[in-house]
Amino acid sequence: MNDMISNSITSSAGNSSDRHEIDINITRKAFDGLARQGMLFHQGLHELCDNALAAALPGEKVRICVALAADSDKNYLQLAVADWGSGMDLAALSNALQLGSQPVGSDRLNEHGYGLNNALACLSGGNGSWCVFTRSQPGAYLRVSGPFDLRMVAETVSVPDLPPELNLQWPDPSTIICVRVPMVIARTAQRQGNRKLSDLATLRVWLAEHLGVAYRGYLELDSQTLEPSAKIAVTVGASTMLVPPVSVPIMMARTEQLQLELGGQIITMTYMHGVLDPSRRDHLVLGSKARYYYQGSQPTQGIDIRLGKRVIATAQLGEIWHKEDGTPISRHNSYNDFVGELILPELPRGVLSTLTNKTGIDRNDPEWDKVFEALASYPPLKNAQAASEKALRLQWTRLLKATNPEDDVTGEVTVWPTGTRIDVTDRNDFGKYDIYELKAGKGEPQDLYQLRMYWDGLVLSGVQPTRGVLLAAGFAEHMTAMLPLLNALPTPLFPDGSPSAPYNFSLATHEEKQLK
Repeated sequence: MNDMISNSITSSAGNSSDRHEIDINITRKAFDGLARQGMLFHQGLHELCDNALAAALPGEKVRICVALAADSDKNYLQLAVADWGSGMDLAALSNALQLGSQPVGSDRLNEHGYGLNNALACLSGGNGSWCVFTRSQPGAYLRVSGPFDLRMVAETVSVPDLPPELNLQWPDPSTIICVRVPMVIARTAQRQGNRKLSDLATLRVWLAEHLGVAYRGYLELDSQTLEPSAKIAVTVGASTMLVPPVSVPIMMARTEQLQLELGGQIITMTYMHGVLDPSRRDHLVLGSKARYYYQGSQPTQGIDIRLGKRVIATAQLGEIWHKEDGTPISRHNSYNDFVGELILPELPRGVLSTLTNKTGIDRNDPEWDKVFEALASYPPLKNAQAASEKALRLQWTRLLKATNPEDDVTGEVTVWPTGTRIDVTDRNDFGKYDIYELKAGKGEPQDLYQLRMYWDGLVLSGVQPTRGVLLAAGFAEHMTAMLPLLNALPTPLFPDGSPSAPYNFSLATHEEKQLK
């Protein structure tokens, strides 16, 4: 035990087993300062989840429960975060309450010694109410209640006295942290413009997205065990939701394996980059649309950075890439559909440092420069969706020409007075006139109607198409059922009034046509 810890604990006379005073070695203004770091609700919550993950018992699956309940005052809510890990004895609890305390163990999830203080200050508003219950072995709990003061009291209690509306998913936790959170802070889990939080069920969905992104490495199924290494449950009263992993919704992805020296060892990092897949994004969180990340907007463009199993930064762009003059790349709408993920292996504490509140990377660490220099060869693609579909059209044109060298294969045919361009046409002297619509991602119903517009435009110009094919990575639900209905619709007449042939639309995937 270090001197700071041993000197910070005193026992009350006559009751040493039940009550202990803990000196907090800071000034009274320190926690107000922590509350003004600009941390958002979910960032404070992540600090508590990080501590829970770091407290995992060897060989056991991590369990974390985030419980939400209404407060008697509508301007507040009750939050509890519980885990079933190692818990804390008196010395460890005293250490955890010190600002900038010596981290316990080697897990970098609690590398800074600020996590508990950051979380409690952020979530309570700096001087609000909170309570910590913890035990390092079965039996009674140590209880410390806030607001913060220069001297805190740890009491022994047999059962945690939680607000009755807070429901923990599993019994007998090791540690429970309960905070009375101002609603104005809770609303910061939503994006600006969405902060009209009306119920806890809505807040839970937002938190599921945040937790699913930050901890997707823990929530994903292990390739060997087919089990996640952690489960996170979010409860509202008796209702429980297990948080799913939320991965980057990416299509037309490219993967680079890069090696570099970090912290005295050669490591391999994986860089995956590509195009935002709106269809996947719209079903990303429990079957519903992601609302905070991957929005195809300036604030969400760029890549995530994952260190081990923890996503430590999202939407990184100018933070990584620079112009020739050394200035950061500016966010611009042309990058809205650029997404990706950089996955770094688990590294020793002190290598590739994060900020003390783990809301981003610490650019004062020169090791990050090595990482970003390695990424300089793969700059973000402007208008990535359009560029990918252009490349797809060129590839399909080349494949058709190689298969049928006598055919006239082009992307230059236009229809309607608007000059609408057909993606690819393939025609010959024997009556074939095939038309193609190509999508980089998932084909949607409107894409079939795009094909119909091409077809009708050709007919109205006196040309009979023979086949219309939608080529996509995959297809939205019910597209195959829509196809025969569309083919059965009446076709337009030729300019001379004669009837045209029936529609002949079909679907094909990139894989089926050997498109990469």
